[in-house]
Amino acid sequence: MDNYHVAAKTCSIIHCDLDAFYASVEQRDTPSLQGKPVIVGGNPRSRGVVATCSYEARQYGVKSAMPLVQAQRLCPHAVFLPVARQRYQEVSRQVFAIMADYTPVMEILSIDEAFLDVSSSLSAFGSPESIGRTIKQRVEKELNLKISVGISYNKFLAKLASQLDKPDGFRVIRADEAWALLRPLPVQCLWGVGEKTRQELDRLGLYHIGDIQDLPEGWLADKIGSAGKLFWELARGIDSRPVTPGRQRKSLGREVTFAADTTDINYLKDLLDRFAVELCRKLRQKDMEAGTVTVKIKYSNFAAISRSKTISPSNSDMLIGETAIGILQDAYPGYPPLRLIGLSLGKLTATPALEQGSLFVPVEADTSEIDRVMDDIRRRFGSQAIGRANALTWKIPKDE
Repeated sequence: MDNYHVAAKTCSIIHCDLDAFYASVEQRDTPSLQGKPVIVGGNPRSRGVVATCSYEARQYGVKSAMPLVQAQRLCPHAVFLPVARQRYQEVSRQVFAIMADYTPVMEILSIDEAFLDVSSSLSAFGSPESIGRTIKQRVEKELNLKISVGISYNKFLAKLASQLDKPDGFRVIRADEAWALLRPLPVQCLWGVGEKTRQELDRLGLYHIGDIQDLPEGWLADKIGSAGKLFWELARGIDSRPVTPGRQRKSLGREVTFAADTTDINYLKDLLDRFAVELCRKLRQKDMEAGTVTVKIKYSNFAAISRSKTISPSNSDMLIGETAIGILQDAYPGYPPLRLIGLSLGKLTATPALEQGSLFVPVEADTSEIDRVMDDIRRRFGSQAIGRANALTWKIPKDE
């Protein structure tokens, strides 16, 4: 093992990951569902996908992001439930509040998982193992939920540790055991290795992490580019990324799967307008702007395309909505039918400080200040209190 591991830091990074979160909340709140296969995502006759499922459903091969109709074929006796986002978000806040009692250095990854750096909390709360067990016990006692906890000296190994013993897991990966533990694991266990990358590594004869450990430095980077260096380091237990509190989102998106395929271009434009309003309102709430606009469409045969355009950073409903509609018009001629459309905003940056503007504002100017006034009115008098005239014909389907 190299000198990095000999001089490795204390195992002070904790990864916490709630087990089958949405489904577990449903089973907790409705005791009759306990022990039953529960699939959260909506009606199986709809065209949505599985948001998550209980471990009882996973035994039948049901997985997240699987079409609901396929999940029903695999587990026809499952209980299918809609996604109750507000309820899950409230429970999530309660879980993160428990974690925050032990360190201010917390990086929230999603609604159900976070990294903690407890290196400055040891004198107050004891060892990282003690802190991890306390969090785990409190989440179970106070919220009646199971959470898997992994502890190590970096983020990659802490996350791996939490995954290895799921559900209800607790594991510590120390420096002197990391090399041997990693060696027999499949390459998919490396952070960033998805199905396409796995196939690429397969073609190179690299099936296990140990195969990458045995490579000379630089060999994999020469074959697959800069990601090769990352995978080579992770295979050796090297990950220098810090836990970053308040990590900014890199993108924001909204999409919908239709109950029936459509070619109605006006309807699609209306949807993009609505998505732009929703997403830009979230950007303004966070004092952020977007630098790219991406429209995604999926055809009835499940083939999908995405098209993007770079813009001057903005959070203007009108500007981003018009940009999205322009992308759609260039990318979609009105056939074949679509089953899904989505809008995402990327290259998010903080909104710059306000500057004195011109008294005479041109028609094509950014309208974000008007949007902020409308946001204030909605906050005071309700979401339907004010809107743009071109929104009067919106017919927005519910998320499937």
